[in-house]
Amino acid sequence: MSKRNTVLYWTCQLIGWGFYFAFLTASMLMFGPSPEIVIKLQVIITLTLIITSHGLRHFFKWKQWTSRPIKWVLPRLVLLLMGAAFLSQIIIHLLMIYAINWEDFRGIDIKEFFIYVFNVFIIFCLWSLLYFSYHYWQNNRRKEIENWQLKAQLNEAELTILKSQINPHFLFNALNNIRALILLEPEKARDMVTHISDLMRYFIQFNSKEKVSVSEEMAVVADYLALEKIQFDERLQYSVHVADDTMQEKIPPMSVQLLVENAVKHGISQLPNGGIIEVHVKTSGQFIIIEVINTGQLSNQETDSGMGLRNLHDRIALLFGTDASVNLINHGSDLVKASIQIPV
Repeated sequence: MSKRNTVLYWTCQLIGWGFYFAFLTASMLMFGPSPEIVIKLQVIITLTLIITSHGLRHFFKWKQWTSRPIKWVLPRLVLLLMGAAFLSQIIIHLLMIYAINWEDFRGIDIKEFFIYVFNVFIIFCLWSLLYFSYHYWQNNRRKEIENWQLKAQLNEAELTILKSQINPHFLFNALNNIRALILLEPEKARDMVTHISDLMRYFIQFNSKEKVSVSEEMAVVADYLALEKIQFDERLQYSVHVADDTMQEKIPPMSVQLLVENAVKHGISQLPNGGIIEVHVKTSGQFIIIEVINTGQLSNQETDSGMGLRNLHDRIALLFGTDASVNLINHGSDLVKASIQIPV
């Protein structure tokens, strides 16, 4: 037991039994023998009960009763407390007879003896109720903390796994495009290398973070869209709208970029004439709303854009709980909208 718990235990013992001593002493002084006899008697009773209750505590610790189910403890506890009450009354009466000559003032009545045993049994029951309640509360609190720690460790491990599954395949396509452009359009090839360099720097940095600011995320989105604009040229038109009050809010890294990447891969690249991509980041009530709208349509069977979007959904659930969400729906007759809702 820690020093703090030991101090707490003895503080409660002394205060509780001190009130008991004061109450009985005051009660007996109203209609009992002389104050000297009353105080001696109550000192004997109180010290005996303190020592007995302290012995009960040691027994509970030795047998680890506070770690056992209450259904197992209860019948055994009743028998133990009855025995403790009986034994303590024998000790009290022996001390009354030999220490203060109680029989000279009042004889010992066997019926009164068992009444005293019952009264002390009730007192020990109340003492045990407080003792076990405190320890059961402590045990439950400890288990709850351990469960939260375990859950946090599992979430961290799961988040690490999900992060490791994010593989920006477009980088391989971009490298192939650079190889094709080096001789034909070297300026575009150099611009693509610059954007890829910025993207790679961000990919390396994000692995050590659970959240990034909207401004950091939108910087990589800008590099990505610029990179894809070089590849698709007139087939890709895009616009980005970010509310100023969202720039410092925290979101999962690669979240907006993933939605934009899906919009290019599953929307623009599938259309001969290309299309548009619109990115909106704004606040609505207590939420940040991120929307990526692109030309295209989802098929009746299509509910997401593969593992990347499912991983994003899982990451957001781990980081923000059930209030966060990821959705992918048809938006009108020729558009698709992917959206993320995150608590501020």
